[in-house]
Order: sequence, then structure tokens, then C-alpha cells
Amino acid sequence: MAKSADKAVSAAGFDPWLSSQRLFPPYVWSEVFGRTAPLELDLGAGDGVYVEARARREPERDFIAVERLLGRATKIAKKARRGDLTNLRVLRLESGYFLGNLCPPGTVDVVTLRYPDPWPKRRHHGNRILTREFAVAAIRACRTGGRLQLTTDDREYFGWACQEVDGCPDWKMDPRWAGTEEPSSEFEEKFKREGRAVYRRAWVKSN
Repeated sequence: MAKSADKAVSAAGFDPWLSSQRLFPPYVWSEVFGRTAPLELDLGAGDGVYVEARARREPERDFIAVERLLGRATKIAKKARRGDLTNLRVLRLESGYFLGNLCPPGTVDVVTLRYPDPWPKRRHHGNRILTREFAVAAIRACRTGGRLQLTTDDREYFGWACQEVDGCPDWKMDPRWAGTEEPSSEFEEKFKREGRAVYRRAWVKSN
């Protein structure tokens, strides 16, 4: 299914898809984008509203949107092609595998997680993405000075995730990032109307 979706999106020209069949070796980003530029990862990118806005606003930066659901990934690819966003690539794959196996060490500037599934039941906590293992993989992928950014509307999950990341000594909380300049979405505007809190935190790689 992924291959047929790739062909449908790329039929008219610019192809934003990265192959979901590639499991190794790690990418060389200058080959993927045809240039060297700061690189950001949007993991669990949903339907791509956030990453499309960032890619359109910041053409000097490159973006990888990773989303495991085909329908959502296809929406992102269509947005990239319609907007001729050549600084945006889309990959249908599990975010943890991508981060741990397809990102060369020290090559990523920002890793973004927006509203990851909180898996609220205790017996399901093992399914949460922002584990200590994930935080270690993000350390490996990022450059020194790179950031890990989390946004969630779940207070319990926020506290749990912060503990996981804070357990990695190479991640230091970055008080400079408050997410105030981040593009909003229909999702977040709905939260505001309902008076729901949004929790954000960023960490910077210190070594």
C-alpha cells in the first residue's frame, strides 16, 4: 500500500516520500535534500499541519515528518507536493525505529513531539514513545546544542515524560524555548476555546 501511495503522490513531479522499505543504512541528509541545512524531525506528525507551516515559513531549514499511519502520511505528502515544499520529506515508519536506526549520529538540530499518545492506563505505559531509551536515541541523533521539544495536553503524561528525559544527563532543560512562536493548529485552537492547558518543555543537548 505504501508504494502505491508513493506513486500516486509523485505522479505530477516533486516526490516528498522517503521509502518505508528502507531499514538500513542511516540516511545521508545532503543526499536526501540536495543541500546541507539545519534539520528538524517531526515525529508522530499526524496530518502535517504543524510541519507544513514550519516548512513553508522556514525554507532555509529541512524537515522530516515521520508518521506510521498511511492516511495521515499521505496527507502530509500531498501538502508538501501542492506547496512545492522541497525542504519537507515524509516517511511512513515507527518513529522510534527511525530515530534509533536511520538517523546518523550528531546530524539533527531539533526533535519535536507534539501531542504523543499518552496511553493513560498504567498497563499501557510501555507503549509511550518518550521513554528513557527514546531520550538516549535522541541524544545520539542530535548535534551538540540540538533540542528535544515536547508539547502535550496531558498533565500526567507531561510529568512522566519529563522524568524520563531528565534521567539522561546529556539533556538539560532549555528555559529559552516556550513554544510561543510555534504555529498553532485547529487542534490547539479548540483547546484554547475549551480552556484546556497545554504543557511544553524543551531540552538542549549539552555534550
